[in-house]
Amino acid sequence: MKIEMRKITQIPKSFLIESAGIRFAGEISRKTTKLFELKGFLTGDLELICDVSGENFLKSFNEPLVLYISDGFWDMQSQNHHLNDFDVIEFFDGFVDMNFILQSEIESIKTDYHTK
Repeated sequence: MKIEMRKITQIPKSFLIESAGIRFAGEISRKTTKLFELKGFLTGDLELICDVSGENFLKSFNEPLVLYISDGFWDMQSQNHHLNDFDVIEFFDGFVDMNFILQSEIESIKTDYHTK
């Protein structure tokens, strides 16, 4: 699911997508000309590998997620917003790719340390 940046306004726009048993729902709104705020929740079950035993197990998630989307390069030094660089995702084609964001979050969860 891609959302065209020029159609995102200060009034939050809802979204809902699902992949690999994880549901990503929330809202996206415009903060400045080139900066967007995404607030949502990751819910569902994801199969992970226990780092101690090596066995697969299901873990349930109900986690809030707040990210910022930049239309083009994010230059933190020239901004007056106090955001962590890790919370800003840059897109360069005029669209916010929600599937990319969800897959990135799933992969980030999988690479974390997990125990049963």
